[in-house]
Amino acid sequence: MSFDEVYDTSEYVDTEPSPVVPREPQPAPARTLSRVASPEPSEELQGALNTFAQRARAHRRQVARGGPMPLGQVQGWEVMNGVLDAFLERALERTDARDVAKARGVLETELEQDGRTYGDMPGALAEAVVLRVGRLAVRMAELRRLEHPENADGLPRLAWPVDPVTITSVFGQRWHPIRGEQRRHLGVDLAAKQGQIIYTAAKGVVLRAGWNGDHGLQVEVQHEGRWLTRYSHLSRVLVEPGEILDPGHAVGLAGETGLATGVHLHFELWKDGEVVDPLDALEDAGDERPRAPPMARGATGS
Repeated sequence: MSFDEVYDTSEYVDTEPSPVVPREPQPAPARTLSRVASPEPSEELQGALNTFAQRARAHRRQVARGGPMPLGQVQGWEVMNGVLDAFLERALERTDARDVAKARGVLETELEQDGRTYGDMPGALAEAVVLRVGRLAVRMAELRRLEHPENADGLPRLAWPVDPVTITSVFGQRWHPIRGEQRRHLGVDLAAKQGQIIYTAAKGVVLRAGWNGDHGLQVEVQHEGRWLTRYSHLSRVLVEPGEILDPGHAVGLAGETGLATGVHLHFELWKDGEVVDPLDALEDAGDERPRAPPMARGATGS
């Protein structure tokens, strides 16, 4: 089924103002040899996003709050996911940051509004949308590194603390699923299974390992250059303060301790009291990562 078949706009007139789409910092004109010419925005993607947002608002106006998501909106999400998959297959050098920023903003806005409106959204569909939001966030981080290699030079090179990698919530403002309000999300959330091993992202020394309020069981690791990583909502801690860790050493097991809606890892990056988007420092998800023996201090599992 094509996008036009799902979203026939021949007789549709939208009178509701468009939602405010979060803006990402715009990359400066290319200053490296990695780009021959700046890419142009994708008219196909921009049109699909605009039509999807219009029709999503129309569907919400026709359903009482708490009602089920209409089939048309389910199909719209599925087609939009396909459009995004095709877009993300583009080479990095052919990707315009404006497309990535708008796509991520529209998806986050519409997902939040649908969550407020409908009493039921297919779980697999919601997970598929969140997965693509994460992929867009990774693409934006890659574009920032490509356009501003001088900024990337000052960042640590971090390995992903889980394997495989699925981002379920990104850095920045978001609708908090428990508190029901807009809050700044100070890290990235990564999907994990109960008891899955969590690894340190780089060589360092453990500063703290234990309970930390809403973060539940948390490990903090100090790295070279005054960088600090935090691993939260663990079900079990496998290291002690003062312990020196090699890259890829197990720090704990995934869980949902503290203020969490389910099992996942909340991962943060700090320097001198300032929080940084971890995606700017994390390596490509496909990079090889060293792994130390998974269990520390004689642990045998969760």
